[in-house]
Amino acid sequence: MSMISMTGKVIHVFESPKGERKDGTAYGGQDKVQILGENLLPNGETRFGLIDLTAHDSKAFREFQGKDVSFPVGVMAAAKNQLVYFIPKGAQPVLSSPPAKFGADVSKKVIL
Repeated sequence: MSMISMTGKVIHVFESPKGERKDGTAYGGQDKVQILGENLLPNGETRFGLIDLTAHDSKAFREFQGKDVSFPVGVMAAAKNQLVYFIPKGAQPVLSSPPAKFGADVSKKVIL
């Protein structure tokens, strides 16, 4: 079980373009997933953010396209004040209800 999970809407699933560098090494061809998430700002407003992640099993995400999902993520510090998110191998998305807004009455939340 992961300690960090990401929740958002699966917007798009695609394969990154393949190519070859000048030295002959190949690049690209990874399965990618675009997730749209909500970030609550200190002033109460909401900011939407789109994040691209490499997925080892794009089929698992493709079936949830257009739906809210939760899945485990890993985080690395690439540089000062810069985080890189990744989907660990074997991680599977699960259908999620939209997150409750701060101050919402979650006792009346209906899960379908």
